[in-house]
Amino acid sequence: MTISAASARPAPPAVVGAPAVAMYGLLLLAYSVNAMDRMVFPVLLSEVRQEYGFSLDQSGLQSTIFALGMGIVGIPAGIALARFGRKLLVVIGTAAFSAATVLTVFSTGFADMLVWRVLSGVGEALQLAAILTVAAGAFPRHRGLAIGAVNMAFATGSVVGPVAATALLDHYGTWHAPMFAFGALGLLVTIAVVFFVPRRFTEATGEQTREHTVGGSRSVLRWNPMLLAAITVLFGLADFAYIGLYATYLRDELGFTSGQAGLAVGLSGLAAFASPLGGWLTDRVDPRVCLGSMNTLAAAAAAALFLGPHDPAWQAVLSFLFGLFASGGAYVALAGLLVKSVQPAIAGHGSGMFITCVYVAAGVSGWVFSRFVAALGWTGAGLVQITGFSLAGALLALLLRPALFSTTARSEFS
Repeated sequence: MTISAASARPAPPAVVGAPAVAMYGLLLLAYSVNAMDRMVFPVLLSEVRQEYGFSLDQSGLQSTIFALGMGIVGIPAGIALARFGRKLLVVIGTAAFSAATVLTVFSTGFADMLVWRVLSGVGEALQLAAILTVAAGAFPRHRGLAIGAVNMAFATGSVVGPVAATALLDHYGTWHAPMFAFGALGLLVTIAVVFFVPRRFTEATGEQTREHTVGGSRSVLRWNPMLLAAITVLFGLADFAYIGLYATYLRDELGFTSGQAGLAVGLSGLAAFASPLGGWLTDRVDPRVCLGSMNTLAAAAAAALFLGPHDPAWQAVLSFLFGLFASGGAYVALAGLLVKSVQPAIAGHGSGMFITCVYVAAGVSGWVFSRFVAALGWTGAGLVQITGFSLAGALLALLLRPALFSTTARSEFS
């Protein structure tokens, strides 16, 4: 077999099998801590308001401003991946949002706390862009499944975080305790990644194995990536309107108790544990069918949420279904397909675009939805923004060009 000059220097052996799964598991743990850090602050918001005297508007902004940090940094993070490497961004991102969690405790007022909340979003964006790109490079044949595992890790952290935060708050009697605990945990995980996850794993592109990735666009400014970006914006506007205001709809419009509303919203989050299944389907099904079906099913569930039945049991079931098709399905498919829409060398650009599109949309989704509620009422707003935008995404998915996505191919080594 003839060996070209480019291949004369052998690449370091790829990390495969159980070691690769273990290293990826550590990265997923880092992302679970990310979820814990993000979810702990809203749980403690009442105590924060009491200590600082924030208004409801100020408290709400502190709780959601992280999305702005994520959205602004998403695309720059994707570009930085190609220049500085994935491991470095995982380490910097995890350390940044963990440090921001601790520094929030030392805030003197509204302005500096806002800075730490934005910094936490910046750290999350760096970490998420890097981990999504690692998933695509380290597991070329199972990219959708690996990316689905990322969302499941977040779901795990979002379940564990509030429970642990409440326990720490009750035990120590101060909201500072859980903030210190989760920040310290994140810094410990950062150190573990530094020592136990080598760059030959995080920087893998599949070229060191018999399965590598070929095809894909040379730029995100091409048909499939740009179309997926538009669908992602629509998804962010629909999904985060649900996340932000569905509980308010249940309590203010339908008269649910806080417990009933909490159960319905919680079941939606629980559905994210099906994310690996969504990723598995993304790997195997035509992207037009996969993404179009997930968006259509999410739209149907959203329509049922607002059109009835309106009793707590049915709302809980429908909320679970919406979370299953939206968070466990469309979210994972969009993340995976944006990475697969470009060549491996710029996979970070795809993951960065996904983060920017979904979280910039998330940052304004609640305001847009509130405007629709004022004009059309709750049912009209739900049908237009959550159902309608999901259906629009499904229709746009039909315009994707499957032949232009990257695929895996076999390599021969002597």
